[in-house]
Amino acid sequence: MIVQAGLFAPKVAPSPPQDPFYNRVTELDYFTEKFSGEVGFVTVLVGPRNCGKSRLLEELLRQKPVIVIDEANDLMDWKEPNPLQPELKQLLAFLIGISKQKRLMHVILATSDYFLANWLTQVGMTEDKFRVEAGSAASAVLDYPQVASA
Repeated sequence: MIVQAGLFAPKVAPSPPQDPFYNRVTELDYFTEKFSGEVGFVTVLVGPRNCGKSRLLEELLRQKPVIVIDEANDLMDWKEPNPLQPELKQLLAFLIGISKQKRLMHVILATSDYFLANWLTQVGMTEDKFRVEAGSAASAVLDYPQVASA
């Protein structure tokens, strides 16, 4: 009996289409304008899970030099291997240094956890070093009421 290899070969699903960028022009314009000015803050982008924060940031990265830490709420689980050498504080100091102090590039911490801004102050990042931007998939990004003024 002759068996053709193609009859029993596993079927491979076709590649999904390119991830389109839908209905985010307003938000993209907002951030493009916000980041076209002077560098000076670490931005915490907060929005519900799966609202498109990561996809919006992908588009923004095509236009501007930006450091993005997506799922930044995972930083809250950071465990220091050596308490005498606090690596988290060094990371946060670096992010502040290149954004607020040296004004070299924008830094965005993206999260769905609204507690991240409070946690940042608990680990030593004072509110004059970052601003919070809150948004959703359906509306334009709005300033969070407790935003440190730019």
